[in-house]
Amino acid sequence: MAWITTILGTTGLYFYIHDYNIDQNDFQTQRAAVQSRLSLSLPHGIWQLDDENVRLALDSELSWPSVIAINVKGESGLNLGRTRDANGNLRDMLPNEQPKVDDTLSIPIIYQGKEHLGTATVYLSHDALRAREDQHLITIVAQIVLLDGLIFFIMSFNLQRFIFQPLAKLQQALNTAIRAPDASGAQITHLADDEIGGIVNGFNRIVARTAADLVKRTAAEAIAREEKEKAQQAYSQLMATQETLVEAEKMASLGSLVAGVAHEINTPVGITLTAASHLGTATSHITGKLDSGNIKKSDFQSYLETAQECCELILANSERAANLIHSFKQVAVDQTSEARRSFHLHDYLNEVITSLKPRFKHTKVSIDIQCEEDILLDSYPGALAQVLTNLVVNALIHGYEGGEIAGAIVIEAHRNAAQHVSMTISDSGQGITQENLSRVFEPFFTTRRGTGGSGLGLNIVYNIVRQRLGGNIEVHSEVGQGTRFTLDMPCIAPTVQHKENVA
Repeated sequence: MAWITTILGTTGLYFYIHDYNIDQNDFQTQRAAVQSRLSLSLPHGIWQLDDENVRLALDSELSWPSVIAINVKGESGLNLGRTRDANGNLRDMLPNEQPKVDDTLSIPIIYQGKEHLGTATVYLSHDALRAREDQHLITIVAQIVLLDGLIFFIMSFNLQRFIFQPLAKLQQALNTAIRAPDASGAQITHLADDEIGGIVNGFNRIVARTAADLVKRTAAEAIAREEKEKAQQAYSQLMATQETLVEAEKMASLGSLVAGVAHEINTPVGITLTAASHLGTATSHITGKLDSGNIKKSDFQSYLETAQECCELILANSERAANLIHSFKQVAVDQTSEARRSFHLHDYLNEVITSLKPRFKHTKVSIDIQCEEDILLDSYPGALAQVLTNLVVNALIHGYEGGEIAGAIVIEAHRNAAQHVSMTISDSGQGITQENLSRVFEPFFTTRRGTGGSGLGLNIVYNIVRQRLGGNIEVHSEVGQGTRFTLDMPCIAPTVQHKENVA
């Protein structure tokens, strides 16, 4: 239909433009003819002062519908014009009357080629021409609409008879096949040997094959349902096992922290005890001399020097032990609870690294913290401590072979927006191969399966960062160039529901 309408419309437009050009040429020809006739007929009547003859000449030209009025003004004061009224009757123009037209023709009146008698003004309008063109256009459009309607009727009749009715039967058969459990009664009969007949025959074959497959599918569904139940049970057991391993990993990390801090505290506490014991012995010795009256000034000065050295040792090592205990207490409390609180990131990073220093004491690896001092977080410090501990220990074990290789772990933290913090933990160790890089956050993936690795460390880190801290973590690494973990997290962590609050 669209192509037929386009062809008819293009043809009609061509004829319309052709007729329009002819009408325009006819208009110009008639305009020139009016000018020629008036130039010949008016001079004699005006010269003879024969108004009636002039009127007849003007009325004859007004027979052309495009001429609305003609006005003649002579040099001797002649002012004569003729026009048509609303009913089409001819009448004299008023002296100052100006017809509303879109074209005028001014004709000088010359008698015998010498005497200039005046000017005739012809008032022309294209309205009649436009009306004729509009009527032609309406005729063309009516013809196109009529032909389109006739073609549409014929096509609709044929489509309804040869396509829509067979398709309706096919749709009905499809609905029957869908509702019937065994697709019975869905086959249809089409007598015509045409394209629809081929579709119907194919449909009948499909129905027959479907009915044969339904029995097999029912049995297969029963088997699949049973296997699904087994898989769901296995998945539930796997999830329970994973949660148990995650908790074991967390407790193992805390146990390692306790053992390391306890070992580290032994040194300052031992020095404190030794200094206190030495001070007690020196005090008893000076007291015996004082009681016997044999004390000398040099003995008292020696005692004072010993007492001062012991006090300095006791004070320094007591402060060191107190700092270790404070850091351990804060980090341990955070790791064993899911409490949320406000804390300064710079100070907390130093506390966590202080609690990890026993792990790095006999290695060739150093830890460097570069953090803006005014970053305040409202988050979960225990979760952050566990993330930091896992990443730092992971870098020590995998990047530097447990500390056998010299190097440094750099922790950087800065604001990257008003309410967001970016933190990187990078090393210059052995790096991660490309085939393993995309799997480092997968649960139970480890390259140290036979040496105690559970494969849950980085998976725990990933889940804590995404779920608890509300951030994102990415890893970049090249073999031999080291590894960099980048954490992007909000300063105010989203509120999460703890396990103990879950019904």
